[in-house]
Amino acid sequence: MPLFEGEQLETRGDHPVIHKYLPAKRNTKPLVVFIPGMAHYARISYGGHEGHRKEDFLAHWFNCRGYDFLGISYPLESEQPLMSAVSPNFTIHEWGKQTAAVIDSVITTHNLSKKIIVLAWSMGGKLLQPVTVQAKKFGIKVELFVSLAATPALPGILPAVSKAHFDKTAAGYTTKKSLEGKFLRQLEEQRHLQENVENGSPRHIIDPAIYKKDYIGATPIGLTTSGFRYDVDTGNFVQEVDEWQIMEDGKAHDFSNLPPMAAIYPTSPLDLRHAFTDKATWSFLMIQRTMNRLAQDERIDDYCQQGEDAPVPTHASGRTRFKQTQKFVTEIPELMTAAIDGNHFFFVGEKGARETVEKVVKFLWNKRDIGLGMDLELSIPDVSG
Repeated sequence: MPLFEGEQLETRGDHPVIHKYLPAKRNTKPLVVFIPGMAHYARISYGGHEGHRKEDFLAHWFNCRGYDFLGISYPLESEQPLMSAVSPNFTIHEWGKQTAAVIDSVITTHNLSKKIIVLAWSMGGKLLQPVTVQAKKFGIKVELFVSLAATPALPGILPAVSKAHFDKTAAGYTTKKSLEGKFLRQLEEQRHLQENVENGSPRHIIDPAIYKKDYIGATPIGLTTSGFRYDVDTGNFVQEVDEWQIMEDGKAHDFSNLPPMAAIYPTSPLDLRHAFTDKATWSFLMIQRTMNRLAQDERIDDYCQQGEDAPVPTHASGRTRFKQTQKFVTEIPELMTAAIDGNHFFFVGEKGARETVEKVVKFLWNKRDIGLGMDLELSIPDVSG
């Protein structure tokens, strides 16, 4: 099966990768990088199949706002092979390294700014810490990491599953039973959401046959953090001995190395877990990261000590100032999370794609305001950046 126009197939770190760079007319803003979820090529963010409408995909609307766009597909095994199926043992750590290497290559080739915005969809949330740390080695700064119904690498978030839930391909990749049907059902729901807006004749955003052929594939099981990994010696899926391996792989608890975050979550019962939990999950990470940065600044200690040593009347005045600072911190989740009508694919289709871009742009302004507010109250560096 041929690559879509503009796609490049390379080998990075002994593993295949497909990426596509879509430049805006002016590239003065941070590069937007899309990381796909389980079983999906990054094409879900930029389209490209015959008959596609560019307005149905994120890349178009970011380009319209002046942002260059880069979609990166990790190793997948698909119905019509795009990449050699040689990476069943691909890991989250390798995924982070590969993604950062591609980003650096594109930035160097096109002489772009070394500031990026990462959009992580679904399973892509597990790259929160790995891609940030690996990008930093290239001198690249993650200005904002945006969860699109994404799952970070924290234990217990995903329900426990047995090996029986996974099918293994001949090459050792995994396909999760029933996923394809669930995906198609959600794309159908997105289709109807578009009809309500466009008031036109029914049309598929991505025809189901094209979707199955060109957009999805089998995934290296180590990326799923399902408690299993691919054993090279036996060619089988084996259970992780250490139940805490997910924390070691993704390090979402490494608050000092997490980037500024934002989260967009769905509203549909077809994506129940993300609709119910994403705001709380990502808010937790945002606040813990902020607290980590505050705790490392000596001026915070000085500020707290002044309050303890001050006489009662002065201390009361200082408490008012503290409450204002507390307000800035506790309101971060309200400023950096948002819902979009739709399901796990809320960003697919013209309505959701355009609204997602609008939310991300607003997050960038909110992030700036948070930093300015904290700096004004405490005279400390921007804790949001």
